[in-house]
Formats: sequence, C-alpha cells, structure tokens
Amino acid sequence: MAVKKYNPGFLSDDEIVESFCVRTGEFASIVESLSELGDRSSSHTLVIGPRGSGKTHLLLRVAVEVRRNTGLSELFPVVFAEESYEVTTCGEFWLACLGHLAEQAPTDMRDGLRLTYEELRATPDDQVLAERCLGALLDFADHFEKRLLLVVENLNMLFSDMFDDDAGWRLRKTLQTEPRITLLASATSRFDEIAKPDRALFELFRLVTLHPLTTEECETLWEVVAGAPSSHRAVRPLEILTGGNARLVAIIARFGDGQSFRALMGNLLDLVDDHTEYFKSHLEMLPTQERKVYLALARLWKPATAREVATVARLDASRCSALLSRLVDRGNVIAESVTPRRKQYHLAERLYNIYYLLRLGGGTDRLVRALIDFMVCLYTPTDLKSLLGNMLDEGSAPDLLEYHVVEHMTDALLQEANTLHKAERYDECLRAYDNAILVLERIGASDARIAAALTAKCMVFAKTDQEREVIELCDDIVERFDDLTDPEVSDQVSLALLGKIVALLHIREPLSADETCDQVLERSALSVGGVSNSIVPVTLQCKGTALMFLERIDEAVAVFDGIMQVYGKESAADLPPGFLVQTISIKSFALRRMGATLEPEDLRALLGLMVAEAKLAPGGVQAVTYFAALRPAGVTLDVIRGAGADEMLAPLVVALQRELGENPDVGKEVEEVAKDVRRVLTNIRDRASNSSGTEGNEQ
Repeated sequence: MAVKKYNPGFLSDDEIVESFCVRTGEFASIVESLSELGDRSSSHTLVIGPRGSGKTHLLLRVAVEVRRNTGLSELFPVVFAEESYEVTTCGEFWLACLGHLAEQAPTDMRDGLRLTYEELRATPDDQVLAERCLGALLDFADHFEKRLLLVVENLNMLFSDMFDDDAGWRLRKTLQTEPRITLLASATSRFDEIAKPDRALFELFRLVTLHPLTTEECETLWEVVAGAPSSHRAVRPLEILTGGNARLVAIIARFGDGQSFRALMGNLLDLVDDHTEYFKSHLEMLPTQERKVYLALARLWKPATAREVATVARLDASRCSALLSRLVDRGNVIAESVTPRRKQYHLAERLYNIYYLLRLGGGTDRLVRALIDFMVCLYTPTDLKSLLGNMLDEGSAPDLLEYHVVEHMTDALLQEANTLHKAERYDECLRAYDNAILVLERIGASDARIAAALTAKCMVFAKTDQEREVIELCDDIVERFDDLTDPEVSDQVSLALLGKIVALLHIREPLSADETCDQVLERSALSVGGVSNSIVPVTLQCKGTALMFLERIDEAVAVFDGIMQVYGKESAADLPPGFLVQTISIKSFALRRMGATLEPEDLRALLGLMVAEAKLAPGGVQAVTYFAALRPAGVTLDVIRGAGADEMLAPLVVALQRELGENPDVGKEVEEVAKDVRRVLTNIRDRASNSSGTEGNEQ
C-alpha cells in the first residue's frame, strides 16, 4: 500500500482511492451535497479537523470522485497545494487558482493558461488582478460548460496571512453571486472569519467536522496501511496514544507491520525517536512565543486552563490566552469547554507530547515509559499459557540454558543453528540442528554435546508452539540418556523433563504434568548440584499449576505459598527475573477459579517485587486488577501507594480515584486507559457475581 508519510498529495488517483478507507461517511455527505448543486445555487463546504485528521486525503478523494463520477460531470476540480504561502490578497487568491488550473486543465489548454497566468502576475493593482484572473477562470468554465470546484487546504491559515482586510468580503461576494464557482476547503479549527457574525465568511459554509477516529476506524486504517488484520484489543492503545489521529495511526501501522502487539508497543518509543524530524518540523515553524506556550502545555501533559499554562510558560495570563487561541487556529492545540466561560487546552497530536516528555527528561520520560508498560500489560491477551510463558525460552529457564546448553556450541554447525535461533528463523534453525546432531553422532561427540544440541532443538519446538514435538523429543532425550551418570548429561535430561512439563501444561494434560514434576523433584533429591537443583522452584511452580488444573486448588495454593516462603527472601536474587511475580500471578489465577483473590499481604509482595525489578508483567497487572475489582477501592489504593507502585500503575490508580469520587488532573492518554480499566473492573465484578468458578481472561 503506497501511503505517504505526511502528504497524500503525492499519491496517484488510483492510490488515493485504494488507500481511502476512513472518513467514508463525510465523503458520502460531501459528494451528495455536490451532486445536488443547482444551476444558480452556491453551496460551499468547509471541512474542519486538526492536523493529521485526514482532511487532505478526504478532499483529494472528493476531487478524484468528481473526475471519475459521471453524475458530477458538471464540476471541474481545481486542487490547490496543501499550503498556499504566496496568497496574501484576494487578487493573489484568484491568481493562485489560475496557476493551479493551468497545470490541471486538459493538455491542449495548458500552454494558453500558463501564458495568461504569467502575464497577469505582473498586474500591480490587486483589484484589477482579481477581476482579470476571475475572468480567465470563468472563461474556462464557460468554454467547457463546467462549474469550477476549488479545493483549498488550510483556509484558516490562508486568511491569517492575508494583508488585505477587505479580502474576505470580496471573496464572499464572488462566492455568493457566482454559480460557476464552488469552494471545498479545509481548516484546522473554527476561526474568526467563519465563527463571528461580523466577519466576512460567517455562515457561508456548510461545515463538516472530522472527529477523532474510533477504535473500529483505527482498525480499518491499520489493515489498509499494514496490509494485515489487527485485533480491536491491539488497536485500542494505539488509538489512545495517537488520539485517533489518522496520520499518526498510519505511521504506527507502517512501522508495526509484521510485529506482534507486544513488540510494537515495546518499540513504540523507537518509532517516536525515528520521527524526530517530523515532530521537530512543526514545532520549529511556530513563532517563538507560541512555541513557548505550546511546550508549556506539553510539559503539563494534561488538559490545562490558560492560567495554568501561563504559570508554566512565565507569561501574562491574557497574553497566554491569546497565544493559545492562535495555536488552536493553527490546529496545534485543541480547546474544550469545561463550562461556558472556562476552557481547557491540550496538544492536538498526542504522540508529540510523548516525544517531548521523552526529550525533556527530569523524570517525565519515566512516566511515559511506565504508561507504555502498563498499556502493554493491560491490552495483551493474558491466558494461563501466556502467564506461564515458554519456560524453555523466557521467564524461568534462559539463565539455566545459557550455560548448560550454549557452552557446548563450540563447533560451526551448532553456532550456525544458534545464530538462526536468535534471528527467529526457526525452520532453518531446526534443519541446522538436525545437521549438527547428525555430524556430532558420526564423529562420536560426547553425550553431553549431543544432549545439549537435542535440548536446544527442543527449545525451538517450544518457541513455535509445537508441544507434541517437544514432548516426543523430550521423551527421546530421557530414554537415551537417563541412565548415564555424567552430571552434564543429567542436567540436559532434567531440562528436557522441564520442557515436557511445560508442553503438557500448555496442552492441558495436567495429570501427566504432575507426574513428570514428581519425577524431576525425585531426580533433584538425588542430585549433588548442577541444574537439577536449580530447576526445583520452576518445577514446583509447574506442579502448582498442574494441581490447579486438576481442581485441587487448596493444594495448588499451598505449593505457591511454599515457593514464596522458601525462595521469596534471601534466595530471590538467585532466581530468574520475574519468577516470583509469575508465581504470585498464577496463585491469583488459581484463586480466581474459586471466585477468590489474593490477600493484601500477597498483593504487597507482588507490587514490591515489580517495583524492585522496575518492570510490570501482564500476569502481575491482571492479578492487581482482579484484586482491585473484588476489594474496596480504598484498600487497593493504600496497598499500591504503600508499595510505591502508584507511578507504575497510574491508570489503575486514576480509575480507583474516580470510583472514590476524586477528580485527578492527568494526561488524556492516562485518562483514556483509566476508562478502559474501569470497564475491566466492571466486567470482573459482573462475572464474579454471575459465577464463582469460571476460568477465563478477565481482561
């Protein structure tokens, strides 16, 4: 899909039609209005929307429709450039129109129109210039028996740059009395010329307002730009971060093509960094004082009054209010009425606010990263399989495997397989491991090296969700090497058994998983050290999970409590990162099957671990959210604040504050996520009231 980064004006007609997928209702409305034009009627349309909302694409799509639709054959579109910096008088407006017509007219007419354009450019008197240019335009219209449809971008900026105070009235007279000219224009906001009764363009236009894209529209745009479907759940956070801005959604969709939701959100800050030129460009175009106000508003990162912005910008309140009005007219800032006499302002492009806070430092970047991390956890689908993780890849085993497998990869074939594994080229990786294992067996390599290669291959199967292949290969490893006394070989057998346990849990065969856990624990009791002892806590975690699936919930909870008692203090540093968070999260999942939730001390431990690791986990956030749904809001807030986790869990904190009737001032992004959190809390409560024993994904 050829969707240009900033300017759809570079697209061909076919590309414009192909890529136009949102704003379809507004498009149909404008086309219908144009099709109803009478011989003497003068109906003009103004599309209003902030920067990046899709005005350019919409107007260009209308122009293409006029060129192609026989029902609109009486119209001839004349499309202006996105910016008309050279227009400062009424005469120059009509001169610009003639210039664009000279480039868009039928080929045999262009040379003559270009010559006329060049001749008229030298006309010094603006009134004469306007009359002669308008005469040439109407001659063209009469020759082809057409009505000229002038497609003009950023009408508000055009009028703000006018030197001629009378230009608006002169333009109004022509547009009201000349049926051969119809104006289709855009503006970044309502501006004085159309909003005030004493101004020239008041009530001249039929207004079409472009509101932020809905989640469904963001989904549609994503699919067209990225060429791949995306779920409602994955697109919702992008809608929040962009404010439903079509341009920014398209940028992210292009960047995220082929990435998982988690990867996209993890790389989102890189995307912002990659588009530094874009974010800086529209900032550097602002006059100095407006830029100062704009940055003060960005620093506040919340809807703010003119007085609040003035304080941060160190400006007089009335002066700041005037500058904010200019920024609203430019489309850089959005004003919302709180009361008839009180407005709040926020940046139109939310992603710019994130860019600025990341650049600002001083702790603001940490707040942004915390919000992104929370959104990843909230909007990532969390079932037990994702909660457990792939223990042969992440969560519990990589530290064990790093030494006990990779250390054996000393020859070229194994190194090649390992490189392919890291590059996620799994099909090639499996073939490389097969070749390596075949060579190792032919040359009589040690059992430890062969077992390590087989275990590494097992990791690839696990990573690609081939659980049956994992189980079969693990059984082969155990059958082949279980009787050997070499400690390094024994380590590989233990790891293979762990791989089998995880695979059995993933395919919901808990009885076999429980039996295999007992086998590993029995082996570890006979071991004098090495990896067998290291995987005891992981095996216990799996055993608790198996017991949960077997509906032996009390026994499962006892296992999880035992893990925390033995490993939750001094030895925690020796465990893989996130292991204890994972343990409490699975305990929460088990309690949920009984319609219960964690105790406050469990939640304190969970939050303390996430704060200490400075990292949120989806299962951990789910456990906290479930606790918040079933406990009083004040209790949850006290625990969160006591653990120092209020910054990490800002949207949840805001949601709970709202439930308590508080009204915190927070950024639009945080507020939108908090709304979703409240919906999650309501859903959990509804489900808990209807059923106390169902398992599922509460988020």
